[in-house]
Amino acid sequence: MIVKRIPARPAGRNATTERARHARNLVDYLRQPEKQSEEKDYQVAYMLREKLGGTKGERLFHIGGRNFVSTAIEGQRAEMIAVAQAATRSPNPIDHWLLSWREGELPTPAEIDEAVGMFLGHLGVSDQPCIYACHGDTDNRHVHIALNRYDPLARRMIEINDGFTLEAAHQAVALIVDRFGWQAEADARYQVVDGRVVMSAGAAARVDADRKPISQKAAAFETRTGYRSAHRIAQEEAVPLIRAARSWDALHRSLAEVGISYDTIGTNGVILSVGNEKVRASAVDRSITRVRLEKRLGDFVPRAAAVKIAARDAKGDRLAKAFRADEYRGELERWKRWQKAKRDAASSEHATDRAHAAALARQKAPKRPAPNLESWYYEQGEGAFAEAWRHRHSARAFPSFGVGSGKRPADLPSIDGFHAYPCSDGVRYARKVDGPTAFLDRGEAIDVIARDEAAMLAALRLAVRKSARRVIVAGDPEFRERTFAMAVKYGLADALADADLAQRWRALQPSLPQPDKALAERLAPPPAAAVGPSLSPVPVARPAQGANDDVLASPVESVVAASPSANVIKRPIPRAKSPAVSEPVPHAKVPHHALVGRAIPPPAAAVGPSPSLAPTARQVEGARNDMPASPGQTVPAASPSANVIKRPIPVAKRTAMPEPVPQPNVLPPASTKPKSAVAVVDQSKRGERRNANPPRLSKGPSDIDFPPGFPPHGRGAGR
Repeated sequence: MIVKRIPARPAGRNATTERARHARNLVDYLRQPEKQSEEKDYQVAYMLREKLGGTKGERLFHIGGRNFVSTAIEGQRAEMIAVAQAATRSPNPIDHWLLSWREGELPTPAEIDEAVGMFLGHLGVSDQPCIYACHGDTDNRHVHIALNRYDPLARRMIEINDGFTLEAAHQAVALIVDRFGWQAEADARYQVVDGRVVMSAGAAARVDADRKPISQKAAAFETRTGYRSAHRIAQEEAVPLIRAARSWDALHRSLAEVGISYDTIGTNGVILSVGNEKVRASAVDRSITRVRLEKRLGDFVPRAAAVKIAARDAKGDRLAKAFRADEYRGELERWKRWQKAKRDAASSEHATDRAHAAALARQKAPKRPAPNLESWYYEQGEGAFAEAWRHRHSARAFPSFGVGSGKRPADLPSIDGFHAYPCSDGVRYARKVDGPTAFLDRGEAIDVIARDEAAMLAALRLAVRKSARRVIVAGDPEFRERTFAMAVKYGLADALADADLAQRWRALQPSLPQPDKALAERLAPPPAAAVGPSLSPVPVARPAQGANDDVLASPVESVVAASPSANVIKRPIPRAKSPAVSEPVPHAKVPHHALVGRAIPPPAAAVGPSPSLAPTARQVEGARNDMPASPGQTVPAASPSANVIKRPIPVAKRTAMPEPVPQPNVLPPASTKPKSAVAVVDQSKRGERRNANPPRLSKGPSDIDFPPGFPPHGRGAGR
């Protein structure tokens, strides 16, 4: 909250008439701020000149009066004029005060009444006639107070605080702010501590240093443009250099290096120039006035012609949270240059300049920029920047992802549909060039402007890429929680370097789905056995249910696997009749082309006792290939010349099964009937050729030559 005493309009020669006119016009303006009048024009011009904001578009929110006989506003207006007419010794007995709240602080009528009462009470004029009205728009409110200081009973003017009126007004504002919890100004002169009004630390430091706070005009310039005012630059940079100077030449040279000049004006006046802005030395600090410096440095010496004023870097004068303010400043400067060129050409007497003016008039004028930085933000769709700038004294910084010190903005044209656009703050990412900023890469941190999931995810992915998976999350609890949930969802949680978030991520690990170790062991392939190059170990099968041990299953019966936990119905093994034991079995004549690409098992002598391999000796007629011979059967020794090329046993799907029980390598009795031998088909070669040559849709010769009697392709249990 700020307080301001607004001076009255210049009075005419007739004091009696002017007193009545001023009272009448001021009360009418308080009652009807939207009505056009000379008083309103004066108020608008004054507030714009003092950078207090305009009054156009204002409306009346609340009006009240104190210490009047009449209760109607018309009667109170007449009483105010009559009391002012009675103050014959004062040209203007009515004071006009302004109390202004920060944007967004919207007091109620009851709070306005109480605040006005506290203000008048601290000034010691709570018994004087007063009319007050609250004006403003949706977000900005201020109250005008018309106070009549003439006491008709004592017939004299009441003096406030022995003439230190502004001191009393600042103290009253401190009490009001403390009472309602409103926000005080950054340079507030007083504050309330333990119920007592004391001078603030900043004001006390300024008094000790003999430095004045920046003017309201300078503060309004900073709010409008986003850059430091000449008043602030002079206080922060010029004053230390002037105090350290030991001569006038050293003073001029040191100031010229930072783009500031020290020049006299009038008799003893001094002007400090910072670019195109000027400020009086006495308004900045009394210790840098000409009179004070001449006592220390001698008579004033002007700046030498050889001393050149350096150009200032405008980027260094930009205030914090004034994002993209350089773009707005560029628009202002282009508009001013165009207006100046047009004005100079139109006022020139030369024909060339007039032709230039006519050409400028025909050209399309540049777009008139917004009146202030906040309005420009809204034009660009940067609502988040506008809110941050409006509440820059109290609002927190944007949430961000820290990527480490010394980092530069990433050289990345786009990420997740957000395109990169370089700016003075770093690199901003947006959907399009004139779209709102989603996130801002400052180098060491990535500020998240938009709070939607797409922008947060893209900013997090950019931070992970820049930081080598070491991201520091800075922001409010809601932002941190959303970031953690999003990181877990998209597999980026291991890149969060915050201790609490990393601990939460580690705590979630046991709860994640784990592989079934029992299932993995069941599905694991059995250890390889010492078998031939073309045959795979096959578990020992047991006869079908209901079959006798000494009776072979028919060719159509199914043999159940030996595994009790995963029984697999296997394809029945076709029985090949063997010749008599006493007669040698002649070798079958197999065409050469049928053996190409197929492996032949080694002789029986090279195969050890393996329970998973079928015997390679002659078959005994009437015996099963996978069952041992009965004790009464006599098995003659296998002859190497009597080996028969046997049909391969199809391999079932790999399933977990117990270790097979070793069986004695006893050969069944061989049959006496001759039987043609069949070629062995290599299962691995069949799989490779099947994958390389998919089945044809049209009829034709098959790519695989199946042996006679082998089941049709595609029906095997081992597929």
